[in-house]
Amino acid sequence: MVKIISRKSDLAIIQAKLVGEAIANFYPELNIEYIHKDTKGDIDLTTPLSKLPEIGVFTSDLRQSLIDNDADLAVHSWKDLPISLEKGTSVVATLPRADMRDILLIKKNNINLIKKSKSIEILTSSPRRSYNISSFLIKATPIDIKKISFSDIRGNIPTRLNKFVAGESDGIILAKAALDRILENSNKDLAQEIINILQETLWMVLPLSENPCAPAQGAVAIEVNDERNDIFDIVKSINHSDTFESVKIERDTLEKYGGGCHQKIGVSNEKTIFGDIFSIKGITDDNVVLNTRKINRESKNEDLWKSISSENIFPLNLEKYNIFTRQEIRKNIEKASKLKNYNILATRGNVLDGISQLDSTNTLWTSGAKTWYSLAKKGFWVNGTFDSIGENQDQAIGFLSKNKNWLKLTHEDSNEFFIKEKLSTYKLIKGEINEDLSKKTHFYWMSGSAFLYALEKFPNITNKYHSCGPGNTYEIIKKNVTEGHIKIFLSYNDWKNEITNE
Repeated sequence: MVKIISRKSDLAIIQAKLVGEAIANFYPELNIEYIHKDTKGDIDLTTPLSKLPEIGVFTSDLRQSLIDNDADLAVHSWKDLPISLEKGTSVVATLPRADMRDILLIKKNNINLIKKSKSIEILTSSPRRSYNISSFLIKATPIDIKKISFSDIRGNIPTRLNKFVAGESDGIILAKAALDRILENSNKDLAQEIINILQETLWMVLPLSENPCAPAQGAVAIEVNDERNDIFDIVKSINHSDTFESVKIERDTLEKYGGGCHQKIGVSNEKTIFGDIFSIKGITDDNVVLNTRKINRESKNEDLWKSISSENIFPLNLEKYNIFTRQEIRKNIEKASKLKNYNILATRGNVLDGISQLDSTNTLWTSGAKTWYSLAKKGFWVNGTFDSIGENQDQAIGFLSKNKNWLKLTHEDSNEFFIKEKLSTYKLIKGEINEDLSKKTHFYWMSGSAFLYALEKFPNITNKYHSCGPGNTYEIIKKNVTEGHIKIFLSYNDWKNEITNE
């Protein structure tokens, strides 16, 4: 018999069951018993989280049950745990992480009022969310917003959603993982109730590049009494090591700044095939602004990518990168305007030129944040972005893409990648390459098409050193260059600054 204790909320019960099912897969002979308990944080629903005096208001009562041996293990939303744990118990394992990102919901019925007043009120008890979304939302929405205000809200997910619907506030920010897990695992009545609310909102999934998550958001913590070696062995068998490592990095980082719910700091560590993308953004208690996004990876032949003279790099600046001009394909632009019930990926800001709006049954996603801002400026509501990581990444879209096929808006000669269906709304017209690229040693490519065109003109560049973002461009380049001569960077500026030691 293994006794699993959790809070009484719908999400906590679901997460406890997920842990129980994972244990049962390894130990089918074990009986699982579930215990659910209200914590101090569940009882006090009026004090803002950032002002609650006690550390671990959602977890300390469950921890005490482990100390008293009333339960064998406790299951928490890991972000609820204090950064520094008391002696006597340990987090031993975690399940695979759900979506790390936040989601913003805005009432459709309030849009006209928001446009008229140029102001928006958003419900959240998180100083991190309030701080980071303030600068993001002004760029990311097609609505001209001059003022953003925030109001505290407490309660479990269904409670907060019901308060949101019944109240006068325009929007609410939630952890997307919570919505995903409830919609995928709760009873049909609750799931349908939430779906009905979502259908009355405009929503956007906030990118980690602009809004890094709370440390451990989307991860489940499994806590055990330090004296229970028998339970340690059982729980360790279900541990997802990549998630555990990322959470430790995030929590250790926040601890350097004091930790706690009052912090206006987001930090995320995304595991990818090319390394860890580490992001931190916010402001410390000492008013130090933090804003870093970088790749942490194993270092190989680093000397080949350091102290490169500016005369050996291409492009020296992006103004010299005008390799193509672009010509609209009118018939396909008209087709795009008539698309219905698709998840649409916009690869560039120009793919929707000539279209005033998309059908409301579609969702709109972008390749990166810059494309998002470009489309928002043109009047489009963007639902989310692949954040310049590439369409091959598992974006954990979840319920948001359910019953919708993916379609990519791109150029006529683009290669087929992970999103198979495409619609070409423009064609590339080759221009002149006015530099002798055979004399360059290090290149950064914004597109695979530009690389292939340069390769056609200067075949010897296969032996040079090439960089790009971690998307489709990388897939094209790595098929054509010498092994070890390609390296991923998150942006042109990151590449240039690193290889020239700027």
